Amino acid sequence: MASESRTFIEEARRAQIIACAVEVLADHGYARTTLARIAKQAKISTGVISYHFGGKTQLIQAVVAEVARLATDLMVPRIVSQPTATEGLRAYIESNLEFMRLHRKPLLALVEIITHMPGEEGSPGPYAEQAEIAITDLEKVLEWGRRSGEFRDFDQRSMAIAIRGAIDAVPGRLLADPGFDLDLLARELVTIFTLATRRQA
Repeated sequence: MASESRTFIEEARRAQIIACAVEVLADHGYARTTLARIAKQAKISTGVISYHFGGKTQLIQAVVAEVARLATDLMVPRIVSQPTATEGLRAYIESNLEFMRLHRKPLLALVEIITHMPGEEGSPGPYAEQAEIAITDLEKVLEWGRRSGEFRDFDQRSMAIAIRGAIDAVPGRLLADPGFDLDLLARELVTIFTLATRRQA
């Protein structure tokens, strides 16, 4: 019982530290995000952060994983509940933008990480793996449409990269214009990629 309690407490502490790291990244930017600043936000010592994560790099990786989890938890149920691949693609686009609306600080934190934390010595950055997962997950939706006969023949990876490229351009626009109309953009992106993917009659 004691061991289970410690595990629960440790997981709660890790979640607290990640949440504080997100706040600091979003509010102060990557360059000014230090373990000391995160510790102050969390009202703990830097030693506690080091105990749970080892260092800033490992903590940043945990932040990326947490933002990805938030997005997945929002998006996947909406996508898989759709009756057709066309509706699945619509849900994919709309839920991506809905995530940006609902989780603004995690989004800003992720943008800071992607922009300012390259991989060490030519290795992939901390978001590289998640970026590839995002492409392959989208390819599954496109393959669904190919199998069902809803989508025309096209190179699925190229189309997935094009769709992701359009979506990934949105955070930069939100930074420049926080009041940007995400609903209008979602409708336009759905129209664009519905027309781009559908099989011609």
